[in-house]
Amino acid sequence: MKTKYVHDFKVLELRIKEDSVNPHTIYFKEHSVRDHTKDQPSGRTLFILNVPPYADEKGIANAFSNAGIIESVQFSTKPNAAVAVLNQFIKEILNPSFKMCYLVFKKVSDLDKALTLSELNPMNSNGHHISVGLKKWTKEYNDSVLMPKDLKSYIDTYMKNYDENVAKALDKDKNLEQEDDEGWITVTKKGKVNSFARTEKVENKILAKEEKKRGRKELKNFYTFQIRESKMKHIVALRQKFEEDKCKIAQIKQSRRFKPF
Repeated sequence: MKTKYVHDFKVLELRIKEDSVNPHTIYFKEHSVRDHTKDQPSGRTLFILNVPPYADEKGIANAFSNAGIIESVQFSTKPNAAVAVLNQFIKEILNPSFKMCYLVFKKVSDLDKALTLSELNPMNSNGHHISVGLKKWTKEYNDSVLMPKDLKSYIDTYMKNYDENVAKALDKDKNLEQEDDEGWITVTKKGKVNSFARTEKVENKILAKEEKKRGRKELKNFYTFQIRESKMKHIVALRQKFEEDKCKIAQIKQSRRFKPF
């Protein structure tokens, strides 16, 4: 088979089995960028494009096994050097689409051998088997379902670590709140606030403030029944004042006496 090149990429056929009728074509070259990461070292990393969705890490490693010892296989959807660093903490969720791959060899000479390969091994070799079609979807679904026992174990471990971290944070705050040699005390955001007992006087004052706030918010003489009630109250107040004035006039008349001398 004649080796093909597309721009700087070498082109080879990737097969699932030895007798695959329609092999898939991949493109690869040395991964050369300005800033290399620890997971994608310079001189030992192979950059592969057009990797099919069904290919897995073991399958790609089997395909390039004739080149030498492979340290890691990293799949990604974007050619970003920071992807490998991110995958240390959060596993990237790859959609069922074509992807790219970073293949890291143990030696620089292994990468040179990979670039001179004229044929790739089948991915289903060395006891490995890649499932496709309905078998692949069934396996992916079964792997995505967590058993109750495994889920409980994961939750218990997570909560245990969380409680330990909270306890360490509380101990750290308590130590900071202790007085140092110079008499200074560090105030933390979780410092304890000493509460006070409410007396009857305090309760009445708080209720009075709340009543005052409600009075400010209430709309006076806005509704028809409020206007009617205010007029009735005004009339009642005038009548009461009139009766009080009549009583005062009567008392003054009774107390008035004629004294000519």
